[in-house]
This record gives sequence, C-alpha cells and structure tokens, in this order.
Amino acid sequence: MSPQNTGRSSLFGALFVPALILGVLIILAILVISFRGGDDRASSGGDNKARTLSADTMSAFDNEYDAIGESVGSPDAPVTIREFADYQCPACGAFAPTAQRIRDELVESGQARFVFFDFPLPMHAHAQEAAVAARCAARQDKFWSYHDRLFETQRDWSQRDDPTSMFLDMAVESGVNARRLEACMTQGGPDDVIARNQDAGKAISLRATPTVIVGDQMFSGVVGYDKIRQVVEQQASASD
Repeated sequence: MSPQNTGRSSLFGALFVPALILGVLIILAILVISFRGGDDRASSGGDNKARTLSADTMSAFDNEYDAIGESVGSPDAPVTIREFADYQCPACGAFAPTAQRIRDELVESGQARFVFFDFPLPMHAHAQEAAVAARCAARQDKFWSYHDRLFETQRDWSQRDDPTSMFLDMAVESGVNARRLEACMTQGGPDDVIARNQDAGKAISLRATPTVIVGDQMFSGVVGYDKIRQVVEQQASASD
C-alpha cells in the first residue's frame, strides 16, 4: 500500500469512528425522549381502555386520599370522578376544557363529584411551583378560578425562566390576594399535601398525566367527555 493510500485509510478511520459514535448517541437520545414522553402524552383520544381499581384502593380514596384533593360537588353524588394532573403537562392542558365541562354539567347536575389531585412531574421545571400557587389560592377559597387560569395560560408561563411574577398576576385576575399568595408560596406551606397527592398517585401505579378515575375505572391520558359521561351513567346504574 502506498503512503498516500495509508494516509487516506487513516483519515477515513479518524472520521468514521467519531461519526459512528455520534450516530449511536443520537439514536439513544431519541429513544430516551420517546420513553419519557409516555408520562406526558397528549394524544387527542387518550387511552380509552380502563383499568378497574380494587375495592381496597377505592376504600383508600374514600377514607384517605379524597381528603387531600381539591373537590367540588356533593359527597353524596352517585359517582366520583378523580383527576391526577400536572399544570405544566400539555396533555393536562388539553384535558382541562373537558374537566371544566365535567364540573359544569355532571357535577352541577348532581350526577358526579369531582376531585383534583396534584401530580407534578420532575421533567417540568415549574409544575411544582404552579401546584403550590394553586393550593395557596385554595386557602383563599379561590382554587378553581386560579386552577383554570393556570391551564389557560400554560403555554406562556411554562416557557419562562421564572414564572413567579406571572403567577402573582394571575392572582389578581382570579380574585386572589396577591400579597397573601406570595407569602404562602414563599413559605412552601402546601408542599406536604402535594407530596401526599403524589404518594396517592404512586399507590395506584399512575403511568401518565392526566389520569382520570371514573368510579373505579381508571383511564391514562386524555379521555373524551362522552366516554366519561357514559361510564358515569354505567356506574350510577350499577349502584342503584
């Protein structure tokens, strides 16, 4: 082999090996991102295959978990609908109008009770702070108006390096005393109850946000209003 060919071979090896390593790393990164995305899926249809929760799990909700969620509707309603969500999760934002419709129609008509649980995901930098802000608003009896505003403005505050000032602006828009909200957020008072909400989610092997539980039927991801209403009617009939 000539010195010229030897030089070309060495150059090819020096370029090919790093390129091969880089390609492998890119493929691994794509696989990791795809896997993590399963906890934050925003499929418009969601997973309509329900998992039936055990009687022991339902008893835990009735006697323990529901007390640490934010609820609306009569405790005597025939069916309870529960949602585990992350305020910065795009899929949760996509489900928010459905959740509001549930409260406006199924809860208001007495067909269901609705309970919201916090499940901020570690991949979302501002999810915990948003959950704390909403729980602080709840201390002023303004949880739902603030909760709705967080989802309505999700795209804006989630892109900020520090969304605190926007959270305080939302307080004014939601009828919340901003000074009291800021003091509550600074002290981190709701951290404990949010952690207990997360423990409840882990106890049911929560796999995605949002997770919606209609009676004893658990759905992962975004699920449509008509499907939820259908299950509510089925559960109510079964309890008669």
